[in-house]
Amino acid sequence: MADEVDYGFDGLMDDPEDYYPPTPPPTSQVFTMQSGKPITLHLVGASPTEAHHLWNGAKMIADFFEDDPSRVRGKTVLELGAAAGLPSLVAAILGARKVVVTDFPDPDIIKIMQKNIDECDETVEPKGHIADVVDAVGFVWGADPLPLLAHLNPTQPEDPKDRFDILILADLLFRHSEHGALIKTIRETMRVSRDSVAYVFFTSYRPWKKEADERFFDIAREQGFEVEQIAERRLDKPLFENDPGDLEVQKTVRGFAVKWSAEACS
Repeated sequence: MADEVDYGFDGLMDDPEDYYPPTPPPTSQVFTMQSGKPITLHLVGASPTEAHHLWNGAKMIADFFEDDPSRVRGKTVLELGAAAGLPSLVAAILGARKVVVTDFPDPDIIKIMQKNIDECDETVEPKGHIADVVDAVGFVWGADPLPLLAHLNPTQPEDPKDRFDILILADLLFRHSEHGALIKTIRETMRVSRDSVAYVFFTSYRPWKKEADERFFDIAREQGFEVEQIAERRLDKPLFENDPGDLEVQKTVRGFAVKWSAEACS
């Protein structure tokens, strides 16, 4: 075969260096507890799972725990879709016995969660306590829960008594297709007791899909859980300014408790 002729077109079809926008850099925010303690929270610069936001639901759950620390003190806590993991860190500061903070198993997200744990640990006495109490783990909703339960009892993760007392779901309900997977994870990880609670706090950021957000609770009731609204807060402004839809709905954060029924616990 004859040698190919070089017409000087090398790289002609290559994308220019600036063809794709660069990935935004990580960001950070400071959340101040009601006690005055600041917590620095790092976030990934961008994420298809929306882990680059510090959601209003997470802030409200953090305040909710601080209003009554007995809600988490001495208890085991699992947070789903945590992003920065603010409620988990506050739970640990307030005396939770064990906290497992989870999000989609993206290495960048897990690294950020661990960074938040490590930096929080440096500001809390005794040093090493937060790092010992809080574990950052990748988890897909609805997946095998045994790797999560193993953090409670590494020697016997299959023991049904070793489940979490408290679950945290902050601003996850906009993912309508995942409602079933979220409830499956609640069912498989929450200790079967009337004292166990899954705290579900959220805003309907897309007001026209508010009913679809709330279907989560219909599914929970259909599966035998009890659902009760326990909190509501009207903010001064929405998280996403200039978004379409009812502004009052966008500014409202609501909190619900999802619990095992008396029949399930008997």
